[in-house]
Amino acid sequence: MIKSLLRFLGGLRRDLRSSELAWLFVALTLSVTALSSVTFLADRMQRAFAFDARQLLASDLLIVSDQPLPNLFLDEAKSRGLQLAQTIVFPSMATVGSHSKLASLKAVSPQYPLRGALQVQSKAQDKAFSTGPAQGSVWVDPAMLASLHAKEGDSIQLGQKVFVIGGILERELDRGAGFMNFAPRVMMSIADLSETGLIGLGSRVTYRLLLAGSDKQIHSYSEWASQYIESESIKGVRIETLENAQPLMRKTLERADRFLSLIALLTAMVSAVAIALSAHRYTRKQANTCAVLKCLGASSTMILRQQGQTLLALGFIAALMGSILGYLGQYVLTLLLGNLVLTELPPVSFGPVLWSVLVAWFLLFGFAGPAMFSLVKVSPIRLIRKEFDGLGIPTIWTALCGLTAAVILIMLAARDWKLALWTCLSFGLAILIFASVSWGILKFLCRIRTQGFSLGFVILAQGRRTGLAVVQITALGIALMALLLVLLLRADFLSAWQGNIPSDAPNRFMINVQGDQKRGLTESLQNAGVSAPQFYPMVRGRLIEVNGKDITPNDYVEENAKRLIDREFNLSYTDQLPSGNQILTGKWIEGDAPQISMETGIAKTLKLKLGDQLTFEVAGEKIVAPITSLRKLDWGSMRVNFFVIMPPAQLQSLPQSWITSYYQSPKQESLDFDLSQAYPNLTIVDVSASLQQIQEILNKLSSVLGLLLAFTIAAAFLVLMSAIAATQDERYKNAALLKALGASRNTLAQIANIELVMIGLIAGLLAGVASGAAAWALGYFVMEIPFNAFGGALFMGVAFGISACLASGYRFQRRIQKATAVECLREA
Repeated sequence: MIKSLLRFLGGLRRDLRSSELAWLFVALTLSVTALSSVTFLADRMQRAFAFDARQLLASDLLIVSDQPLPNLFLDEAKSRGLQLAQTIVFPSMATVGSHSKLASLKAVSPQYPLRGALQVQSKAQDKAFSTGPAQGSVWVDPAMLASLHAKEGDSIQLGQKVFVIGGILERELDRGAGFMNFAPRVMMSIADLSETGLIGLGSRVTYRLLLAGSDKQIHSYSEWASQYIESESIKGVRIETLENAQPLMRKTLERADRFLSLIALLTAMVSAVAIALSAHRYTRKQANTCAVLKCLGASSTMILRQQGQTLLALGFIAALMGSILGYLGQYVLTLLLGNLVLTELPPVSFGPVLWSVLVAWFLLFGFAGPAMFSLVKVSPIRLIRKEFDGLGIPTIWTALCGLTAAVILIMLAARDWKLALWTCLSFGLAILIFASVSWGILKFLCRIRTQGFSLGFVILAQGRRTGLAVVQITALGIALMALLLVLLLRADFLSAWQGNIPSDAPNRFMINVQGDQKRGLTESLQNAGVSAPQFYPMVRGRLIEVNGKDITPNDYVEENAKRLIDREFNLSYTDQLPSGNQILTGKWIEGDAPQISMETGIAKTLKLKLGDQLTFEVAGEKIVAPITSLRKLDWGSMRVNFFVIMPPAQLQSLPQSWITSYYQSPKQESLDFDLSQAYPNLTIVDVSASLQQIQEILNKLSSVLGLLLAFTIAAAFLVLMSAIAATQDERYKNAALLKALGASRNTLAQIANIELVMIGLIAGLLAGVASGAAAWALGYFVMEIPFNAFGGALFMGVAFGISACLASGYRFQRRIQKATAVECLREA
């Protein structure tokens, strides 16, 4: 057995000396590296999420409400012997000295957390706490200290009460991922909440009841709470368990996993083209060897076993090396993502290694298998009869094997049949269009009479091997399209989005304004040099009926629709069409009759249309009105916008608060502080700070995409190297003929450069047009951002395409130029 293994490894070593098999091995390793790096990261994130779901809830069961929970929930839990804790979360301004910042304030009872621990850093020591901060003290995020120029031990004002910063909150598992919480956390004791005076009419507050106990107790209480909520038709109350813990976080991680996996899969698919081309050329070179072996008595079974062993060995070694590189790559991805993932990830598991092995063998047997196994059919007579030089590889079966492997891999990576179908169709359509257009262009060029010898020779040569030229152009075009699309999204979309916001657009939103505070706030803002603000009334109401039929979140499939029904809307009233609003269908509000003007996006989400009768519950009172118009909003204006607007007669007598927006110059840095000191109940949102945080998130995601795109670029380079190598036999024959006729090195170089430039130019043009169109469609239909960078897309596509072709073909053309006519014939 040892001798057989050594003999096999020696044969594999000889095989790898073949440049074609070496390119195949590199392409396979690259594809496995790209996929395994993403798989390692996704596996760690998912296992971190599932490692201890109780810590992500800080309890065994969680009841969430946007109103104070009835005491019956607490009494029932106590009677069943469950442990209890409560938290109250809402946005508020935090002030230290002359600096203010919006914070996500969390008031907790002494029993919090029931599961897990809080990691708090203090001057004394870093410590895991199983209870919240003491009265009069708060714990804050590190980001909050930096923004407020504060340190531990300083005083911080929240509403009407001053606290001491007692520690830095390093870890709070039940909060979720960092990119879901733009406002940094400030945690305080629930006993201090009433003294702050922060919760008032119109405040957006989330109340949570945390419960812990045995599995039997939790299950029993959960059933009772569900039945009670349903029987009493309590709105805005939901139950979270270990099964649906952190649904937003889980969904976001799943989407990120799928998105990154599909990008990595694109690299694998591009690499698969290089694998197929390398296998085809390797097979052609091995055909004569197999013919000799058959003359010496080798059976088809022996040749089949030899090729199968080669494939298995290549797959195993490529999977091993790709897994090692992917293991290192996922650490780079983790560093690039920073705090966008969970703060602590578990060690890697063996699962991604198995996935890497499956990917390697899928790609090998799907794209290289048909060509390599065709060696079984090689006839010994090919050694003396040139008409038997072909391998007889059935093209249809080769294509079917490759497409089947591609579809299976896409399905496995996407884990969503809709997403997989969309990807397959998009990928297939792009390939079909690129191949058809490039074939048409090459055929058209063959009909053109050219004056120059070099150009004419290249056109005739490409016409003789149109199939391989189409493969070269299509593979390069697909890779360039993916590269250009992400580059456009990273650069042009961001600048277009930022440029779409006026320089003097409002950068502050002031909410929770009471009616008797409007005049004083107006005077304060005008005295500070800010133009007179326009206050808009805001009434909290819940949608409970559509066309007289009760609705619940369970009536909708989309998560966004469920959340809209589960929470309260911010309603407003006016008889004047707000600036920046455009009526798409219907008529604007006229008179005092019950009527609703609704934003078109939310109407689409909730499947509402003109004429639908809606019923909102506001402070125990029902407001019924039909939809009479649908509006499109200008979100880029940064002004106050409302989804639902009614006539003043319907809402002005109901409990309400007011909201406004204004532009605050960077020179007026203390204005936020002065206003929050004079009006502690106000919440002032600094939108510019949020936009900056969004920018940082986009930059981190762009870095991750950049790393994955590096794999794609390398895969595209391998495709070009393999495609150019696949046509080397033809090039050597042409070079031998030209050298025999007296062609100089300059002529050969000119012919090679024209051919490479032609391939790069066509592929670059196709990729530029396709990426520009895709970016325009995404901006127009999805992001509502004008995009007109077609010129830049075409320029980058052509530049990248020509540069890549010239760089990848340099080595081959140098070999041809240096070889003699006899050497060229021998190579061919």
